[in-house]
Amino acid sequence: MRFDDRLATVLSQPVGSAHDRIVRWRQLVDLIARSGGAGDRDLLSKALDIVRDDRSKVREPLRAAAARSISGTPVPLALLTLFAKDKLSVAAPLFAAAELDGETLEHLRRESSPEMNAFLNNLHPQTRIQTAPTENKPSAPAEPSIGEMVAKIERLRIERAPVADLSEKVGAPRPDEIAAVAPSPVPAPAPGPTSVPKPRARRQPASDEPALFRWECNPGGEIDWVEGVLRGPLIGRSIADADPDEGVDECVERAFKVRAPFRNCLLELQMTGELGGQWTISGAPAFAPGDGRFVGYRGVARRGLPTDGDQVMTPSPETPSGHDTLREMIHEIKTPLNAIIGFAEIIDGQYFGPAHRRYRLRAAQIVTNARLLLEAAEDLDFVARSQSDLADSSVMAWVSDVASQLTEKMISRAVRRGVLIDIDDAIPGGGGRRINRDLAERLGLRFADAMASAAVPGERLAGTISIAKEDFVMSVARPASLSLARGDRLLDPEFAVDGGDDTALGLGFGLRLLNGLAALAGGRLEVDGGALTLVLPTIKE
Repeated sequence: MRFDDRLATVLSQPVGSAHDRIVRWRQLVDLIARSGGAGDRDLLSKALDIVRDDRSKVREPLRAAAARSISGTPVPLALLTLFAKDKLSVAAPLFAAAELDGETLEHLRRESSPEMNAFLNNLHPQTRIQTAPTENKPSAPAEPSIGEMVAKIERLRIERAPVADLSEKVGAPRPDEIAAVAPSPVPAPAPGPTSVPKPRARRQPASDEPALFRWECNPGGEIDWVEGVLRGPLIGRSIADADPDEGVDECVERAFKVRAPFRNCLLELQMTGELGGQWTISGAPAFAPGDGRFVGYRGVARRGLPTDGDQVMTPSPETPSGHDTLREMIHEIKTPLNAIIGFAEIIDGQYFGPAHRRYRLRAAQIVTNARLLLEAAEDLDFVARSQSDLADSSVMAWVSDVASQLTEKMISRAVRRGVLIDIDDAIPGGGGRRINRDLAERLGLRFADAMASAAVPGERLAGTISIAKEDFVMSVARPASLSLARGDRLLDPEFAVDGGDDTALGLGFGLRLLNGLAALAGGRLEVDGGALTLVLPTIKE
């Protein structure tokens, strides 16, 4: 079937419900994108009108999914223009992957929303095209771009303001701030045959050259913000890879790989003008406060090589960045999981058109399992974050208080499954030891849910909560279904219970995950003997 026939077929389909309207909108976007602008002009014009008119009736996540599905393809300008008028959260993937010439960019800038216009300017800062003069109006001198105006203003501000003031403004950390968050300096490793940096001669800066600037980089290492000097020559330069001729040295590269702070390393800029020469650069990693995602580095650079009194701080294997690195890895896992969930929901909801019942059933199972994996990732992120909060007294509580609250919740949740759990709380009231309240509750309830899921309705399980060797210990007797299972078998992700209220991913997966979470928190899950035991560390008060 020719393209025009397919487009005509979709246009002629009756729209009897909101769901039909959404399906037609998605199909028209896909067909217009694949047309390359060729085909029946009347059909394309009608299709574009429907895409424009029905856009407000399609929810934002579905519009965003449509933009992602056509990104990387040569999309006709008319469709690009429609997406340029949408929200940045919808259209950003499409324009980030698009190859746009100067004329197309100029058209899109005129038609786009303010936030999309700013996004396009950041993506293509160097592409500017002046509008041709009309026949009746003589051409005027080209107006400077916003970037050029900002650069000029900044140059004047730097020339008139004392250099010392630059390190006092709010923004990226000052050198003393970086020193405060950095671990104690360790001696630099002995140079080997493959790590001897190229000797760099000192260059005396001119008196009118800037002596310090602040910078920030994105997670890939490319500098995307600068203050104190002209931005243009630095934007886009990477601090992730060492270069013996130009750029940062190996001190910065090693720190970047392990997300560690660095101090008094070298930056060489082979260029003429005020930025050329050697700089001493320092920086500290930054992480998003909400989910711990690594967002790049922030730091400062000062003119010249390190003085004889400066110590070069290089990362060591003991650098305490493990939990932050883990949280970044968790974020990397959650991103494709969310994409899998979204795609399976599209199949289950038949947003691209009718789907067979078996496909929809399978898509629903994928959504269920992916959400369970997402919950597991959330648990990993929670435990990693809790290890960074050990010094926060607000999250610590008396073990006796945690035990009594946890016992009530365990019994209540088991009853909802039709299972009875008798918990003997052997921890005396009062002070003595403290534990991370949220961590103990989260892992304790996951442990109780796993045991209850392996039991059959009406089964009764016995358990205890106590303090043993300064650890918080919670033990639950094995359900009958687990009585003959070996300990290593229980931690097999493929292990499942027949007849129990088991999760879709299997009891073995849940127990193995719990064992890993407990180990990350400094505890363990013991599976030998007639009971399973969760052990978590406490601190003495």
